[in-house]
Amino acid sequence: MQEELSKYKDTFLSEAKEHVASMSKSLLKLEKSPAKLELVNDIFREAHTLKSMAATMGYNKASALCHAIEDVLDILKKKKMRSEDCIDILFESFDSLDLTLKELKKGKEEIDTAALAERLGKLATERVREIGKGRQEEISPVEKIASIEVKVKRLDLLMNLAEELLINKMRLDGVKDDIQNPELTAAVDSMGRIVTDIQYNIMQSRMVPIGFVFNRFPRMVRDLAKSQKKDIDLKTEGADIELDRGVIDEIGESLVHLIRNAVDHGIETPEVRKKAGKLPQGTITLSAKRTKGFAVIEVADDGAGMDVEDIKNTGIKKGIISPGATREEIMNSIFSGVSTTKQVTQISGRGFGVNIVKDKIDSIGGSIKVATGEKGTTFTIEIPLTLAIIKSLFVKVGEKPYAVPLVNIARLVTVDKKDIKGMLNYEAIVLDEEDIPITRLRTMFGLPASELTKQPIAIVRKGKERLGLAVDSLMTTEEIVIKPLNRLVKENKYFAGSTIIGSGEVVLILDVANLILTKKPVI
Repeated sequence: MQEELSKYKDTFLSEAKEHVASMSKSLLKLEKSPAKLELVNDIFREAHTLKSMAATMGYNKASALCHAIEDVLDILKKKKMRSEDCIDILFESFDSLDLTLKELKKGKEEIDTAALAERLGKLATERVREIGKGRQEEISPVEKIASIEVKVKRLDLLMNLAEELLINKMRLDGVKDDIQNPELTAAVDSMGRIVTDIQYNIMQSRMVPIGFVFNRFPRMVRDLAKSQKKDIDLKTEGADIELDRGVIDEIGESLVHLIRNAVDHGIETPEVRKKAGKLPQGTITLSAKRTKGFAVIEVADDGAGMDVEDIKNTGIKKGIISPGATREEIMNSIFSGVSTTKQVTQISGRGFGVNIVKDKIDSIGGSIKVATGEKGTTFTIEIPLTLAIIKSLFVKVGEKPYAVPLVNIARLVTVDKKDIKGMLNYEAIVLDEEDIPITRLRTMFGLPASELTKQPIAIVRKGKERLGLAVDSLMTTEEIVIKPLNRLVKENKYFAGSTIIGSGEVVLILDVANLILTKKPVI
């Protein structure tokens, strides 16, 4: 019997995890709105379902704990107990269920929850009525299956196959252009449309709402605030914005760092806030929105803000910034390890850890910036929607092609050689009455200077920053598959990855963020 049930284990663990997450989410709402008894009913239903599932699978300890949770919830529904009397122990119970699921996933035994179930039993002053005993639930007609769960490994495999299809499609495009056969052209073009559809649908199947990450934070903020004796409300916006699963996996820990930072060092205690004329309850806002090819995530708090002068002095002392640094340069210095925290707690130190966050965001082609003032501090992260397949412009430098991600391109221009101005330590062109510095890629790659009288330039952007990339020629735009760099090339900060084109040639992808960051073009 147990062997028969084992094939359903993955499905059980996946569904059980959703039930526990849903119970925690409802309990957080109940803590804020104790009068909303419908939330108790929501938790009860989840606990009852999980109890039945666990019992069916033979996980009796988890089932017994769910039963004890039901007892407490039943009394809560009858208004014979105040919600504040049982919130903490219910959270503890949900944590135990979550830990049990993690142990089962590792192939281990259930954790012992008997003591916790006994504590729940003592809390319940009345015995639970056997709800629904002898009553058969109404059996609904057979419904068509609208969705199924697919393992992540299988989605990754499908994505790899789609990438191979795309590369082979590019090779066939080259063959088609060489042979010039109408029948072959029609077949290759038709296959190209099918490959595009396959790629699009696989990428859509990998998209996950960012709420998948956001939902873990209300409980975390609640517990951290309680340990700090602070009153903090976490607001989330844009939880329905979808990102590629690979991006979701990469940003989770970064958001943990920033939110812990805001709880520990951003939001003040109620007493300090009152003295400053603020409401005793602080607010952290976690929001997401989409722009062209990117997601923008903000972590904002309404705390006291950072001491910019203190950051400047610390940065100068460490040799990270100069005395004449701009406010933007001063704030960016915190990503280099500048911390002004007088006491680093077990949770975080303000400025401690944000350098790790920046490294992680940079590694996935994103960017992060910080703004602070009397009304609080805001960290703004910009990250690509997907890490797998992107549209790029191919440019030629010397005899080699290079790829520039299309989402980073603001404009393509061709200027007369005489319109390139020599500044103090760099060259620039004027566009829309703005000086835009340029970098000559030939010079950067150690090639002889070009004799072009008409200079093609790709204007790239990252946030508000712009930079002109002077190239030999602007080529076509293509969808490319991003591949990691080998060890030798990885050390070169000018490249973010590589791709393979139809001819089988490896093409390097320019790292726009780093090119703009260095921003010291050679004349």
